[in-house]
Amino acid sequence: MKNHISKSSIKHILVKTILLFVLGIFFNSNAQNKNTIKPNILFILTDDAGYHDYGFQGSEDFKTPQIDRLAATGIFCTNGYVSASVCGPSRAGLLTGRYQQRFGFFMNPKQYQNLPKSETTIADAMQKEGYSTGIIGKWHMGYQENFHPNDRGFDYFYGFLSGSRSYYPQKQVKDSAAIYRNNLRHNRTLLNESEMDFYTTDLFTDKAIEFMNTSEKDNKPFFLYLSYNAIHHPLETEPEDMEPYQHLEDPVRRITGGMTNSLDRNFGKLLNYLEEKGLRKNTLVVWVNDNGGQRTQMHTNNWPLRGFKGSELEGGNRVPFLLSMPGTLAENAKYNAPVISLDLFPTFLNLAGGNPANNPKPLDGVDLIPYLKGENTNEPHEILFWQRNNAAVRKGDWKLLKYVKKQKIELYNLKNDIGEKVNLADKEPEIVKELEAYLTDWQSKNAERMK
Repeated sequence: MKNHISKSSIKHILVKTILLFVLGIFFNSNAQNKNTIKPNILFILTDDAGYHDYGFQGSEDFKTPQIDRLAATGIFCTNGYVSASVCGPSRAGLLTGRYQQRFGFFMNPKQYQNLPKSETTIADAMQKEGYSTGIIGKWHMGYQENFHPNDRGFDYFYGFLSGSRSYYPQKQVKDSAAIYRNNLRHNRTLLNESEMDFYTTDLFTDKAIEFMNTSEKDNKPFFLYLSYNAIHHPLETEPEDMEPYQHLEDPVRRITGGMTNSLDRNFGKLLNYLEEKGLRKNTLVVWVNDNGGQRTQMHTNNWPLRGFKGSELEGGNRVPFLLSMPGTLAENAKYNAPVISLDLFPTFLNLAGGNPANNPKPLDGVDLIPYLKGENTNEPHEILFWQRNNAAVRKGDWKLLKYVKKQKIELYNLKNDIGEKVNLADKEPEIVKELEAYLTDWQSKNAERMK
């Protein structure tokens, strides 16, 4: 007896085959998309904090379990620098990936000084790669409206334009310019702080989590620049955060401890969010301080470095510098070659799938990932420079400082003398001559100072 297949059965088989084929394409495409999801980037910048004021750095005063947790899951760059020892120029360098002296940004911005529109920001570049871009917290790159963060590549802004403000809601003051600079705003909308209750470190963390959550719901990778004003003055802390430090004799140090405690707690909130959402392995978390610890107002601890914020000594420019991406970067590791905040632009852009070589102006930084992973065994930089009024240059273990008013030269071997205590300028005239020549050449290519 012959078997007969009805037309309806054939139709059913064809429909089923086509459906399985379509589903196969869908799931295969979905799997490929999951494998090619662009990584998120959470860049945390803290303000004026001490080099030695963390548990992972051996602090005896302060306990920072959440910051230590970040350090334990990443790489600590022990020779990590920023490009300036004060807030504004440091931010100008890291946002552009270029020595800020190249466009005249030597000092903190005044009322009409802004990050020039001729410079491309990392946010501009990340937008082109399909990222949701956000800045939360302190801007300090200019106060005029057309230099607002929303005009510099950031889709989202929640924070303030100036360099410092109260950690609590501010009273309205007569100086409208001060209100404009210091008061909180959501994008371009000035917020009425009299109707709000907050401590900025907590508030900025909450807004950061909201931003990351929205980006996830929108199925977009995020680039978030979380620019805390902590622990910049004024000295303001929540009483419960200062409680663990009542034993410290220095009353200023107690408050600094409380502000650091708040910062640490909020680092924990961020890490918890990323872990709970399953984003930790696909998110590069970077933490850098904007300059060396502040001494006169904040009483920070920069040991073993000499100098503080505003100085071209190590205590002014060498900062905590951590990168963490479990599964991609080593954990609980150290990287000892000199790196600088200028490296963050190309590092982030390469990770996003962009090409730093296509930036409209040449970048001064390098992509750190190949170095941190050991794929490139060379040092990222042969030489590094700094200048506000005084200037400095580092090549290998040697660092030269040139004081303008004093007309004085100092030379230190940082490998043997991290505290810059023994001036070797008289003993090593050839090294002084070599480094001065490098410095002079670099200075000749910089722009005039902004007025």
